[in-house]
Amino acid sequence: MKEQLFQEYFRDAPTAVNVPQIREQWLALTPPYDVDHWLLPLPVWGQRPYDHTGAEAWQTLRNDLPHAPPDRPFCIYLHIPFCSSKCHFCDCYSFKLGAYQAEHVQNYVNRLCAELRLWSQQGNLSQRPVSTVHMGGGTPTFLGEAALAQIVACCRAHFAITQDTEWALESTVESLTPGMMATMHRAGYRRLHLGVQSLEEPVRTAIGRRRPVAELLDRIEQMLALGWVVSVDLVCGLPGQTLAGFVAGIQTLAAAGVNGFSLYELLIYPQNQKWAESLGLARRSHVPNYFMFQAGANVLAGYGFGRSLFNHWADGRDHNIYFTFPTRGEDCLAVGTIADGVMGDYHYRHPRYAAYMRQCGVEQPGLQGGLRRTAMESALLPVRTAVLSGAIPSQLALALQTVPVNGQSLLHHWQQQRLIQPDADGGFVLTANGGWFAGNMVRQWHNVAAGFVKTTARLTPSAGCSG
Repeated sequence: MKEQLFQEYFRDAPTAVNVPQIREQWLALTPPYDVDHWLLPLPVWGQRPYDHTGAEAWQTLRNDLPHAPPDRPFCIYLHIPFCSSKCHFCDCYSFKLGAYQAEHVQNYVNRLCAELRLWSQQGNLSQRPVSTVHMGGGTPTFLGEAALAQIVACCRAHFAITQDTEWALESTVESLTPGMMATMHRAGYRRLHLGVQSLEEPVRTAIGRRRPVAELLDRIEQMLALGWVVSVDLVCGLPGQTLAGFVAGIQTLAAAGVNGFSLYELLIYPQNQKWAESLGLARRSHVPNYFMFQAGANVLAGYGFGRSLFNHWADGRDHNIYFTFPTRGEDCLAVGTIADGVMGDYHYRHPRYAAYMRQCGVEQPGLQGGLRRTAMESALLPVRTAVLSGAIPSQLALALQTVPVNGQSLLHHWQQQRLIQPDADGGFVLTANGGWFAGNMVRQWHNVAAGFVKTTARLTPSAGCSG
């Protein structure tokens, strides 16, 4: 049955796809690794309840921050929930504003800046180096040029922004007007993450993408000409999508000079459930999407793109600094509705938009809650961080050889499932299988290693453990 499914899907595969290599990974999978039951890697606040209310979390952070090392870098994340329209497929926390859009935007930006000022007054946070400022959403460029400039000025005024700080933001083609591109460039932004999703025109129409592919490619070329790093999202499992079209899209974007690619499967959540049901996507098998993900990863590897995250492939210019902060042991100052951050071993999260606007003020950042990692969670963190980064260093690989599962080591088990493969430095990197099952790998690690780490300290190195 597995062989038949595989042969049917890849019967007319583009020549750029190494089909035998994908077949080997597909046939290697055995329980508990089931393509139809893959898991998202959940943050600690998604695995258990908060320890503290929002007010208690804020007081805890105020007590902690004065003791942070003054030279410890951190990143800043700002969440912008607004979009010009809500795309049918989108599972993100974002929405279209109704009446009085300009007023709502300005009020939200003022809240963000008030929260940034409040954080800057805590401990030595205003003096610590900032590795990156990343704006996500939603569509940050929906704010408009003046609001974007206001946020940048606020960050520069209250934090230790240096010439090495990377300014990054997410956008769609629609809001990348010439004026917006000029504003972003003057402000110092140099990394753009575009929600491309697909280059197949019928697919783009089905998911609500209104700009033609030619315009998208033109914008990419313009940003690259300015010296920017450009990264894109591509989604597997969209309505009407074809393997040939998906691969051709990657080839077109790579030829245009795109520096980074994030591959996702279409997720079905309450916010896109009705749309998915109307197209018969809600109860589909994940296997075709897994095959498409495999093909995409295979083609990107063929172009020489390396893995900087379990689902992100990048060239030498795209360092993906915000998403890789845990591997460097950095903190994350997250600001805005639903934004979640971490300071040391303390994790916090903001509430949804209405509650955030009510609660965020000059004395409180309007947090929803917070929790401190337990000793066990901290002990398990290095392997979790390594898996999600897409690379397991030799030190952890040696330790994983001693963790038992079903009569063999966990490291050998992952090798048998073709989730990891050796690298040139004595460690291991995730395969495309590993990229698909990163959440499952983390879950399995947590399940089998809890007893093991109680009796050994070999899996608790001090570096790269904050996220």
